[in-house]
Amino acid sequence: MAKNLVIVESPSKAKTIEKILGSNYEVLASVGHCIDLPKSTIGIDVENDFKPEYKIIKGKKEILEKLKQKSKLANKVFLASDLDREGEAIAWHISKYINQDSKVKRIEFNEITKTAISNAIRHPRDIDLNLVNSQQARRLLDRLVGYKISPLLWPLVGKKASAGRVQSVALKLVCDLEEEIKNFVSQRYFEIDILINKVIKLNLNEINSEKIDKIFDEKVFKKAMSVLENSKVYIDEIKISKKTQKPPVVFKTSTLQQLASSYLGFNATKTMRIAQKLYEGLNIDGESKGLITYMRTDSIRVSDEAKFEAKKYIEKNYGKDYVGNYYVPGNKNIQDAHEGIRPTDINLTPAYLERFLSSEEYKLYKLIWDRFLVSQFSNVKYDQMQIKASKDEYTFRGNINKITFDGYYKIFKSEDMIQTEDFPELKENTKYDIDEILTKTGDTKPPARYSEATIIKKLESLGIGRPSTYASIIDAIKDKKYVDVVEKRLIPTVFGKEVKTLLENNFKHIMNVKFTAGMESKLDEVATGKTIWVDLLKEFYDHLLKEMDVYKQKVNELKSKVIYTDMECSNGKGKMVLKSGSFGKYIVCELDSKDKISIQGIELTEDDLNKEVVEIKDKVKELIEIKKGLKTDMFTPNGKQYLLKVGRFGEYLESEDYENDNLRRPLTKDLKAKIKKGTLKPIDGIYQLKDYFSKLDNENEEILKLAGKCEKCGREFNIKIGRFGKFLACSGYPQCENIKKIPKIESSEKKSVKKTTKKTTKKTTKKSTKTSKKK
Repeated sequence: MAKNLVIVESPSKAKTIEKILGSNYEVLASVGHCIDLPKSTIGIDVENDFKPEYKIIKGKKEILEKLKQKSKLANKVFLASDLDREGEAIAWHISKYINQDSKVKRIEFNEITKTAISNAIRHPRDIDLNLVNSQQARRLLDRLVGYKISPLLWPLVGKKASAGRVQSVALKLVCDLEEEIKNFVSQRYFEIDILINKVIKLNLNEINSEKIDKIFDEKVFKKAMSVLENSKVYIDEIKISKKTQKPPVVFKTSTLQQLASSYLGFNATKTMRIAQKLYEGLNIDGESKGLITYMRTDSIRVSDEAKFEAKKYIEKNYGKDYVGNYYVPGNKNIQDAHEGIRPTDINLTPAYLERFLSSEEYKLYKLIWDRFLVSQFSNVKYDQMQIKASKDEYTFRGNINKITFDGYYKIFKSEDMIQTEDFPELKENTKYDIDEILTKTGDTKPPARYSEATIIKKLESLGIGRPSTYASIIDAIKDKKYVDVVEKRLIPTVFGKEVKTLLENNFKHIMNVKFTAGMESKLDEVATGKTIWVDLLKEFYDHLLKEMDVYKQKVNELKSKVIYTDMECSNGKGKMVLKSGSFGKYIVCELDSKDKISIQGIELTEDDLNKEVVEIKDKVKELIEIKKGLKTDMFTPNGKQYLLKVGRFGEYLESEDYENDNLRRPLTKDLKAKIKKGTLKPIDGIYQLKDYFSKLDNENEEILKLAGKCEKCGREFNIKIGRFGKFLACSGYPQCENIKKIPKIESSEKKSVKKTTKKTTKKTTKKSTKTSKKK
């Protein structure tokens, strides 16, 4: 008897689904895309309505042939690739290749459970060509930008440069923020709060009916202080109102990536990789189970079935009063296949699953499970007393909250939780003594650099990128060395700044945030059939061609021009001229091609290249010094100075007599980060590292004491530094290859902090003062 064939994307998903469906079904995997645009050429016939020239991906012919043969023998063929546009395109390509139209149907599900899979089989549909066209349009747009613009950048910034339709805007955001930080001018500010009735704190928020947050004029501050000292305030208004606070909604892709970054330290790619495993199914007590719903979604909807199961769980464990009424405004279509990210079964608690999951799988599952559970709880209810008081032209306000029902606070703890207090006895139209004036003095700080979490949040707020693309956008700007990740913050490299400037000056449309967001919206319209994909590509390509023509002319002029610098050749005869090669810019003697110096790491703008003479001498001198090594206060046992150098893997220390003594010392991640960020600067031209290494050596001694001897051979351990930080390696290598993690130890700093106080306060530039009422 012929079986039904189900085709999914991944082998692990295939195993899980085959167990669910039973012996009448065979489940095979396509292992992602099988057909795509070629790598070596653009693969688009622009003149023929942008017809894509698809090719079978290398190594996928055998998979496709197997699917084709199996589909001929099957009773029905169900294409069950992922339920996003990429998945729809995969299904379409496979359908075309196997050529069994009468048998083929598309099914979709957002969780791998018996109920969801059975329901999908009962309700198959045709492939949605609008979704296919939307994916195809995005792919072709990205290919046009990459293949048309990237080669145009090479003559000026080298062959490592490339442009991307969305990644270039992400790079622009990082570079623009860096420029804002660089140009930031700090301002002194003052804040004034007052205490009345000993404990009621009110904030100054208006002067002469004009709202203020901070006072930036010291004269205004001093005048306010002189008026308020030894004085009274008049209570103008007391209002009590009933309020509620809703629990946070379930995760969607962007918020999962953001919180996994903030709470777990996972980057976007790692989060999606682990989430994929949880979705596709893991071995739970001998049975393969899908643990979460589909993780690439911008929906926060929750199915009625999942809400009902959560209701039962909350009633049983916390009581009826804690059951919430989860509602997503404006999403009335109950047939909507997309949901937020939630556990497939609320009864599979993190505590139960911990023994079956890896540490990272457990952490991410717990984050998702906790968020879903709290989203289904009832609102927090509280009364709020709003107080308005005044003294002459100064108006103060304050709120006091009293929680009447804890709702989701029953299981949710956060720094932003509403603080509950009893309402004080205060009367309107009454004067009260100012018991204390609380002032804060500080300096405004520049905006924080983007982390992976905050740039995803920014891209989403601008309407750029979609759930399936956020992680790849971040990966692209990191992989191309456009940004460095320092202490989890994105800092543009010199190369990244050059590429951004070049693109922004010459390709304004692809670097325009609104234009890029508008293209994303139009791709969404293609997915719903409101816009024709070919029209979208024509509109985009017309803009691109015009900008390319202007830019090509510029490049040709620059290529034909000899760009002189202010540096002489090594032999003093002739000038050094600026050129660009496969590995970036370099300067070379106009009379001797062997006399050349790479100037990678020196930022040069398009304006610099248009000057009669490019002023570069001082920058090259500085670059040469860096390459030779910068002086430190560290010395080798034989008295030679350690120099700070930069290699393939970042900064390190090397003896000035390295040729003879062969001595080098690695730097830890945090020390490299301080040097990159500029928080560790040389004093009188010398980097002060001695105290840091002394502390590090003490810590290393303690680590080696705790580590003991190698369990396999009895030798001592050595401390090594790899890609992911320090680790222990047996000193008997290569005979013994034993390695292990560093045992956790508390640094002396942490120990002293614990002894002095339980609460730690971060040092800031702020200074607080209290002015008490004189008796």
